Amino acid sequence: MLSTQDFEDLYGVTEERALNFWASNLQDAMGDRRWAEIRDSTGVYLASVLGHFSLQSMDRQELLSDDYNPADGEFRQFADLTQIAELMMRQLTSEKNPLWMESAGAHILVYAGFFQSQNRHRHNIEFYSTMGRECYLMAAVGKRAKMMKRMAAEFAEYLYHLSEMHRNLRESRYLIRTTN
Repeated sequence: MLSTQDFEDLYGVTEERALNFWASNLQDAMGDRRWAEIRDSTGVYLASVLGHFSLQSMDRQELLSDDYNPADGEFRQFADLTQIAELMMRQLTSEKNPLWMESAGAHILVYAGFFQSQNRHRHNIEFYSTMGRECYLMAAVGKRAKMMKRMAAEFAEYLYHLSEMHRNLRESRYLIRTTN
């Protein structure tokens, strides 16, 4: 898999540039007033989730393999929404792993929010919205509890904004911009 350094070397995309790109586009999708309300709390977290996924290479076959078993302290990757639902069911009947629950919530933000137009015909987005909220609530432990609870409280709204941002980016992909 490519590392973040590989992306920077190959494409000139740094973590900072990725974060700024997503934060700027979130602000456009949400509007200045709403962005100002969440920028310093969940806004930066949302941008960092999108930045993380845009800089990570994923091997779908590896993630679906029976051999894929990350350690408890690792940020777990998911191939699709169905895999998240399966993990959620296992987590409800076993010891919960807060990091995996945060990872599942973040993946739902990407798959059911940003890529909602591709997934809404295969998956019940409302169901995954509820599941994403629950994932963040299960991840709300320790010093990150407050942030995870904020993410849970506004989860459905964030799915909407990510979907709108994807639509805006898709519609504006052919526009030539004269400013950086």
